[in-house]
Amino acid sequence: MRLVYLLSIHPPQQHVYSDMAGYLNRALALIGGHVEGIADSLYPPGASYLFAALLKHDPAGGLVVITQWLLSLATMAGLWQLGRRLYGNVVAVLVLAIVALYLPLFHYAGLYLAENPFTCALVWAYVLLMRAIDAPVPASTALWALAAGLAAGIAAAMKSTILLPVLLTGVLVMIWLRMQRRRGALTLVFGVGLGLATVLLPLAERCTRLAEGHFCLISTNTAMNTLMGHAGPKAEFRWHDAQRQIVFSFTSPSASLRGYRERVDLPFGAYDVPANLAEVRSRITADPQMAVDTSLRNVADLFVGRDFWPAAHYRNRNWGRAFQNFYKWVLLPLALLWLIWRAPRMLRMTRDSLSEWLLLAPMLGLLATAFISLGEVRFRIPFDGFVIILAAQALLALLDRQQRRVGIVAPQGRW
Repeated sequence: MRLVYLLSIHPPQQHVYSDMAGYLNRALALIGGHVEGIADSLYPPGASYLFAALLKHDPAGGLVVITQWLLSLATMAGLWQLGRRLYGNVVAVLVLAIVALYLPLFHYAGLYLAENPFTCALVWAYVLLMRAIDAPVPASTALWALAAGLAAGIAAAMKSTILLPVLLTGVLVMIWLRMQRRRGALTLVFGVGLGLATVLLPLAERCTRLAEGHFCLISTNTAMNTLMGHAGPKAEFRWHDAQRQIVFSFTSPSASLRGYRERVDLPFGAYDVPANLAEVRSRITADPQMAVDTSLRNVADLFVGRDFWPAAHYRNRNWGRAFQNFYKWVLLPLALLWLIWRAPRMLRMTRDSLSEWLLLAPMLGLLATAFISLGEVRFRIPFDGFVIILAAQALLALLDRQQRRVGIVAPQGRW
């Protein structure tokens, strides 16, 4: 079904506009020998580099389609692994059935965007982290943790929204290990940190060099997104770099859904981190209440949108809207129900609460990211697999009392 979707229903070659045109044009420029400049620091480079490598060998884009399809299948496999290890085989089968039909998790494979490879790397970073926690000996812990860090670094090269989820996950896992008097915390931290640094250091060197000496870890669009998310009820933002004769224009889909129309013109580049941050500080200082309100609105925008962008239409039906309703009214309530049921054990950090913390921590990190920057449904979709696992467990727990005893299948390392 995924392959048919990518080959005939929604091939990426037929949907090249807006952000997709940006990713494709950067990839084609790299193939043509383009020397990167400051404008290339705006986005994380991973997706453009991936598309460039594939298009160089197959300009027609067939290799891109096959790779996106395989990455989508790998995401399914990763979520099945997580569900199986955390809650057992029955939950894993139900998760696999939902994920197989869940359009948002493969719709983005049919676009020249970073979401599909990002989702795959994100999910497998958590699969590998779980393996590291459950490893029987220190050497295995170190190797699995290193692999988890590398996967997280690859995800960061696609989208920087993984950084706070990884940080928060690390903090919560360390607290859990300490309360369980488990060994291996330092080995875990060192392994994940080394894997992350292997990818992040070259990314930081590239971005800082392109940004003409202004430090940035992955890309310069974080400051730009923070400004867009804290400028009040504004729609289109235009950055005018008169010195380089470069103009960038961006509008958040959430702004359109909220009916915003006002345009903002800024006399500096979208990639100018100091100027963007200075503008953010001035607006927050002038109206702190507005900043808090928009931060909370950014978090809400992750969930309340009627549709995701780019839209998924087929035969005059908006399938994206249907799946967004399925998420809001079925998956999310079930996941919250299970977390409420497990809250007492989670707060005590009991041995069998790690399953919930491993699934909740990345979502909390995503909420924190939206709070300080920008929120829209598209940013949430790569994390939907964690909610699907919680929802599947909740549904089965409602039907089977034995399924509520999750401690027997929670990660239990032996050293």
